[in-house]
Amino acid sequence: MDKSDQIIEMLGKVMSKLDEHSQTLENHGSQLKEHGQILTALRAGQDHLKAELDGMKLASAKEFGEVKELINTIAINQEILRNDTWTNKVDIQRIKKTMGMA
Repeated sequence: MDKSDQIIEMLGKVMSKLDEHSQTLENHGSQLKEHGQILTALRAGQDHLKAELDGMKLASAKEFGEVKELINTIAINQEILRNDTWTNKVDIQRIKKTMGMA
C-alpha cells in the first residue's frame, strides 16, 4: 500500500467519524429543542398557577377583611345587647321592689 492509499483510507475513517459525530449532534440538537419546548410549557404552566394563586390570595384577603368587619359588628352588637339586658334587669328589680315582690 502506498502513501496515497493510506491517506485515502485515513480520510475515509475521518469522514466516517465526522458522519457519526454529525448524527450525534443532530440527535442532541433535536433533544435540546424538545427540552426547550418542555421548559417553555412548564414556565407557562407555572405562570398560570402563580397568577391563579395570587388571585386566590387576593380573594382570601378580601374575605378575611369582610369576616373581620362582621366580627367587629357582632362584638359591638353584643356589647349593646349586654347593656340593654343589664338595664332591663335593673328595671325589673326596681318594679319588683315597688310592687313588693322582692
